[in-house]
Amino acid sequence: MSLKLFVISFVIVAAVANAEDKVEILTERSFVRENGYDFEFKTSDGVSRKEQAQLITVGDHQGIGIQGSYSYPAPDGLTYEVTFTADDKGYKPQIRVLPTGSQ
Repeated sequence: MSLKLFVISFVIVAAVANAEDKVEILTERSFVRENGYDFEFKTSDGVSRKEQAQLITVGDHQGIGIQGSYSYPAPDGLTYEVTFTADDKGYKPQIRVLPTGSQ
């Protein structure tokens, strides 16, 4: 009997927690070009992302160079922003803590 009660309690708690965790997209924009793309979005939980990409040529090879940023509220109560470049020289992130309420 106690195992059955535990399972039922677990299902109820999981359902309530899942209902509280619904995240909505507040804004979304994307554009694809022949030589690249860009997009951005913001969600109701404070997450945002912005990215621009374009074709790059390195020697005889083509690839994609990307610049972007994303931010998110972390469990420690702070909001972090990562600004990055990803290209033939690798992934180069810069991380900073945003002032409270600046999102």
